[in-house]
Amino acid sequence: MTCHIATNSIIHFLTVLAALATIFLLWRFRKSSEVKYLIYLEFFVAIWACTYALEFSYPDLETKILWSKMSYFGIAFLAVFYFLFTTAFSRKKNIINKKTIALLLIIPVITIALVLTNEKHLLIWQEVKLDPEKNMAHYSHGIGFWFFWVYSTTLLILGLYNLLSSNSNFSAYYKNQASTLLVASLFPVTGNLMYLTNVNPYPGFDWTPVSFVLTGIIVALGIFRFRMFDIVPLARTKLFEIINDGVVIINNEGFIEDCNSPAYSIFNWQDKSIIHEHYGKIFKQYEKLTSALSDNLASIQLEVSHENKRNLYHVKVSPFYRNKKLSGNILLFHDITSIVEAEEMLINTNKKLLEEIEKREKLIEDLDSFAHTVAHDLRNSLSSIFSASEIMEELIKQNDKNLLSELSILINQSAKKSIQITHELLLLATTNKTEVEIYPLDMARIFNESKGQLTDLIKSSNVVFTEPAKWPLASGYAPWIEEVWSNYLSNAIKYGGVPPKIEVGADVLINGKVKFWIKDNGKGLTNQQQNLLFKNFVRLDTKKADGYGLGLSIVKKIIEKLGGSVGVESTGNGDGSKFFFILPASQQKSYTIGMLNPKTELIAN
Repeated sequence: MTCHIATNSIIHFLTVLAALATIFLLWRFRKSSEVKYLIYLEFFVAIWACTYALEFSYPDLETKILWSKMSYFGIAFLAVFYFLFTTAFSRKKNIINKKTIALLLIIPVITIALVLTNEKHLLIWQEVKLDPEKNMAHYSHGIGFWFFWVYSTTLLILGLYNLLSSNSNFSAYYKNQASTLLVASLFPVTGNLMYLTNVNPYPGFDWTPVSFVLTGIIVALGIFRFRMFDIVPLARTKLFEIINDGVVIINNEGFIEDCNSPAYSIFNWQDKSIIHEHYGKIFKQYEKLTSALSDNLASIQLEVSHENKRNLYHVKVSPFYRNKKLSGNILLFHDITSIVEAEEMLINTNKKLLEEIEKREKLIEDLDSFAHTVAHDLRNSLSSIFSASEIMEELIKQNDKNLLSELSILINQSAKKSIQITHELLLLATTNKTEVEIYPLDMARIFNESKGQLTDLIKSSNVVFTEPAKWPLASGYAPWIEEVWSNYLSNAIKYGGVPPKIEVGADVLINGKVKFWIKDNGKGLTNQQQNLLFKNFVRLDTKKADGYGLGLSIVKKIIEKLGGSVGVESTGNGDGSKFFFILPASQQKSYTIGMLNPKTELIAN
């Protein structure tokens, strides 16, 4: 078995060198998926061309058949990787996955197995004849070969379709790339048809591996002419493999070259083709982003909304260069929604805290001023009680009942005054923190209970009452509402006319609430006086009324705690004053308000 280097062998060995040179040129762009498949393609072409050259180098038929079998380790995979290359170039990457590639390789693997065992079934070559004069083997193909040829031709046609669709769908910037690949792809198809149809200037010589190398050379030249695959691998190496944020790559012409999965999710691009589209078209609804790109801004904050869900992103625009020339920009989208929401929450919390601090400081000031008065009055009351008790010891010994009775009344009044001060302070301090059950109110009973607390004051003042025949039903907490009425009644009597004429009533409002009111016949309140009401430790007329100015502030706290509001209506022209409080209308249910979670239950009407 002697090896002779013939002209045919030289051609194919040169083809091997050209294929390896093409691989060398493409190697630095191997991070790009389309270039990766093109490198595989040229590698299998090199195997085919090398084994074909060795087939021509041996004169005996047996060795030629051996190298022809070896050539299928290259031939069998060419169409598959050509299809993968064109599919990746046309950005149909959703098609390419491990399962698809495995399915595509089934027939090539079966074909190789049939080639290696052809003598047993003759499915690939039914007959092989040697032409000694041309040192060339002529193959009569079997059904297995034609089945593999149809499969390979189908993949080649699908690859051409990928390029044609890319040529029609891509922007003008990419049409030259697609056209170059389309022309280059016609060479292998033409070479294979020349071999099979024998329309060949050199009959029996298969030009297919040579034409595949020409395709690779044209693509390699296209890389430098049109900078095909220039941006994507560089950017992917820089960011794509190490980041979870959204990344969009834009070339220096303004067209989108690539983007990662998070970017598709951010902008809801799952059903949209954005590769090779201009950023102005894709981001037209995000004027802030397009302006940032056109004005070369380094970063912006972008709001993206989908289905009533708002997300905020910090967008960083990073230009990158090749050979000191601008190649494009990388857009990095980092989700800062949680950070911004936390900042907003912190700002609101700080605002509430400052307001609370301001309230506390005001309360401290009020308490300081009030403490002096309360301490003085409490001391006087307690001193009176203490002094009276000492005197009572002597009077008991002397059996002076008249003076004992006067001292008893003094002690009683002083004790009541102390109890009133303590009661008002406790209500003021505990209203906000107390948990109470809300239920429908029997307002007629509550109002009568409040009058009962003021029996002596009512009798001594000769009060004339006008009350409604029926009270509307509202929800609240009876002990607190009783306290509210007591405060309003006490003020109406103290600040009313002589004798006091007091009218009480209630109106059902259209917003599902009930307004309860009490009107006196006093001189009324000016606007300035009305503004001072419902604040701690405020008394408008210290001569007409005792107390410490806590009553109306307690009323306000109670009603607001129960979900209502308070107010006063008065002209200040001697027409009296009308104080009111508003409560939610009754829903025939009870529930709990306070520091714990609410509970709801049905109650008897």
